[in-house]
Amino acid sequence: MVAVVIPIGVIILSSGMSEVAEFNQKVGVNGEQNVNRVQEDVVFEHVRFVPSTKEVILSLRNTGTIETDINKITIVRMDTQDLVFYQDNLAGFLSLKSYSDISINGDLPGADTWNDGDVNGLYRDSDYKISVITSRGNFFDTIARPFNT
Repeated sequence: MVAVVIPIGVIILSSGMSEVAEFNQKVGVNGEQNVNRVQEDVVFEHVRFVPSTKEVILSLRNTGTIETDINKITIVRMDTQDLVFYQDNLAGFLSLKSYSDISINGDLPGADTWNDGDVNGLYRDSDYKISVITSRGNFFDTIARPFNT
């Protein structure tokens, strides 16, 4: 009976130890990523819609305690839900406690500039939700209106 119990016990013990080691490794890697994710913080200091162009200048400041890699930027017109700008996999990089201006060109169908637009001034009079997503998955957003931000 002892000859049967010992081999089965060794198999169960070695399997359990490998599972515990794998769990510890996963917790170590994911734990560090979650700690870094919490330490990220980006603040929109200013949003400028340049009247004579389709350009939007985002002034961002990294107020977190680690370097931040901006991965995606979107601008959505709130009243029509039109996607004015979307950029994925940006090369923008905000380092620790840094300030950066990011210049982007919007997609304004039927208008050459923010100041144009249709007769009712929908581009000038709409609110825009501007979202920034970091490589760690944090999401920062603000709402701005042309010439009033």
